[in-house]
Amino acid sequence: MAGRQDDASHERHPEERNNVVALSHYRARLGRGRQLRRADALMEAPDLRAAVRALPGDELYYVLHEIGLDEGADILAAATPEQLSVALDFAAWRRDRLDGPALAEWLAAIAVAPYERIGAWLKGLDSELVGLIIRRAARVYDLTQEEPPDEPQGIGYSTPDGFFLLDVGAGSGGPDLTGDGLDSESAVAADSPDGEGAEDRARAFIRLIDAFYRSDKDAARRMLVGARGEMDSELEETAYRWRQARMADLGFADYYEALEVYRELDPATVRVEDAPQARPVRTADAAALRVPTALAERLGDADGSPFARAAQKLSGRDEVDDLRFALVTLTNRVMAADRVQPGDDQAVSAVLDRLLATLDLAVERLARDDDQRGATALRSIPLVRLFRLGVSLIGKVKRLGQTLRQKGPFGGRGLRLAEADDAVVLDAVTRLRPLYPRLLDEPPAAGERPFRSLADLARAAAALEQAAAAQAMVTGLGVKPEDLAPGGAAFAETDADESALDFGVVARTALVARLLESGARQEARPSPGLRPLAPEEVAAFEAVLTRGPDGRPQLPPRLQTEALAILQAAAPPALATGARTVAARWVASLAPLDPVLVRGRASRPPRRV
Repeated sequence: MAGRQDDASHERHPEERNNVVALSHYRARLGRGRQLRRADALMEAPDLRAAVRALPGDELYYVLHEIGLDEGADILAAATPEQLSVALDFAAWRRDRLDGPALAEWLAAIAVAPYERIGAWLKGLDSELVGLIIRRAARVYDLTQEEPPDEPQGIGYSTPDGFFLLDVGAGSGGPDLTGDGLDSESAVAADSPDGEGAEDRARAFIRLIDAFYRSDKDAARRMLVGARGEMDSELEETAYRWRQARMADLGFADYYEALEVYRELDPATVRVEDAPQARPVRTADAAALRVPTALAERLGDADGSPFARAAQKLSGRDEVDDLRFALVTLTNRVMAADRVQPGDDQAVSAVLDRLLATLDLAVERLARDDDQRGATALRSIPLVRLFRLGVSLIGKVKRLGQTLRQKGPFGGRGLRLAEADDAVVLDAVTRLRPLYPRLLDEPPAAGERPFRSLADLARAAAALEQAAAAQAMVTGLGVKPEDLAPGGAAFAETDADESALDFGVVARTALVARLLESGARQEARPSPGLRPLAPEEVAAFEAVLTRGPDGRPQLPPRLQTEALAILQAAAPPALATGARTVAARWVASLAPLDPVLVRGRASRPPRRV
């Protein structure tokens, strides 16, 4: 439906074909956009069955996930076994294990379909998956070989041929398909919502088996015989292999193979070439591949996205189809590498936002504010390589943060001792998938977001330089790592709480002590190490502060100059830029005097003025 509308719009407005074709493809044909849901189009189709069966299995899953299985019952009933297999691949697995609650929800939805459809589905699904479902949901007794129990643990069901008794709810365990240990007394308790839910799941499973028998009793009998003779672990492993093969056809690579998209490269090796890249080899119909909604909507807002603006410059249908195919494949590989389940809307949205932001970084670096040059980059460089370029640019910032955390003068304790803003930056940029701390935005904000621009990288690098300068300057003031260790000078004569100690407190303590020393020659004298201030020293320092026109304490110009000179001497030349910012912050915190280490107590709290 959406595809026909898209083509018709081009016929009505042929002048728009060249300049919006890329994004109209994303929005109208594949985006499940805000103005028209794909499910609505399906329900309005003259032939619902044909319309549903024209969908790829992953699109069917997304449609049903969007509207819910209850509302989508008619759509599900029209699906083929192949489509249902793919939908269950998306919905019923968490990594390499079946997700019991999710599978139970789908089994309940499947159980309300006509028995002929249920039979066709169960015959068409992987036999290992069906066998595992049976074993997890029920204990199967072969009445030709063994006696049934006097009382079933769950709900008893005798197959129409009289060969088997299924004790539903007494299966081998694992995912909660029918109540996982359901007993018949609790299952039928009318005043127990949990019991009712367990009974409903058990009844749904029984309807599935009964429909299977009504549809093809020989196939159902063979399935029960096979399920009895297999082990859960073997069935699950084989079912997972079949699932992974289908997911690979959709671009969801094996986890370890998918991690290739995060392998860094030398940015200098990625260049915009005049010759177009070789056409990608498609493993599926590119027109049928679905660009996720979150990504399609961001592509529709091209103003702030170098990648989207470059995509709009692609005019040929083949170019657009190639890019769409590459984008869907990349999306699926990134989600596989991040172990994100397609049904986890929040996680998918976060991954897609970061994916497009990473492509923006790469295109911005190559395009140099020229969208046409950006389009040339999309034609000549494989999309995976562009993504890896963006990853590599972010990786430079990540390595700066990791080096500071691991090899700074205070080692692993450096993060715990960092001042609040520095700690936020270090934590954000050193994650497995680094993020940009929004406190570096103008105006600052809470939280994090993906790195979107080269300016983001520059601001994060500058913040890391300041964090490194803070540690270096504290060391230059004579503070040793052992001074800040448990039992060290910071704690020996005080009741300081380690959680409240940071480099700002330490620097002020050392700086006040230096400023109280007599004579300017003391500026360059090595400090014997950190020592807490005596209460009278704090009082003496505050006594030399002056009052400004607003009545607030101020540092006299002489002391301000002297303090900046001491901190400048403590800073290494390589970190001079960051050191100036840190020095200005620390000097400003001397009047009024922010917390310092004082003998007999943790610190002197800020003075209220």
